[in-house]
Amino acid sequence: MMSVLSLELGIFIAGILGASVILQKNYQESGEEGTKGVITSGLLFATVGIVASGWTWSIHNSLMKSGSSSMCASEGLVQCGSVIGDPQWNNLFGMPWGVIGIASFAVIFFVLMTLFLDQNAKRSPQFVNYLWYLGIAGIPFVAWLVVVELLLVEGAPHICPYCTVIHLSMIGVFVSAHFMKKRRGNSSW
Repeated sequence: MMSVLSLELGIFIAGILGASVILQKNYQESGEEGTKGVITSGLLFATVGIVASGWTWSIHNSLMKSGSSSMCASEGLVQCGSVIGDPQWNNLFGMPWGVIGIASFAVIFFVLMTLFLDQNAKRSPQFVNYLWYLGIAGIPFVAWLVVVELLLVEGAPHICPYCTVIHLSMIGVFVSAHFMKKRRGNSSW
């Protein structure tokens, strides 16, 4: 069972690393190819965020149904059972954070895909601004959830590896949006 968990976590980490490499390679390259690369990195960050959020929602559902989950460790420093399985902390207005993550990253993915399909459309500057604001809006939630993991959940500190992947995905989206906004501002779009 542990090898399956390691494989899935490894795939998520590979996605984050791949998106980071694409972003690093393209953020200073001028012109359409550089812009397309930065957008592609954002799409990859958003995709990892959607899938990892779905994974945490599945863990949540398993924990709520049976009290345990074979999808994640529930003891120790690095585990997600006590974080995802705690209804006091794993909800926003009664919805699990996994559902919030899926919805948030889906909106981000839509904005990025719109830019990817026609980066020179009249709406592109407006969509870059949308993406920037979505990135800014996500950062306080990342900070709050890290505080919950490290300080507030029972038996803290805990580090949920899948949650960390989602946090890194959101930060990656924010950084991608920052470089897109910068590219629009200095005419290297």
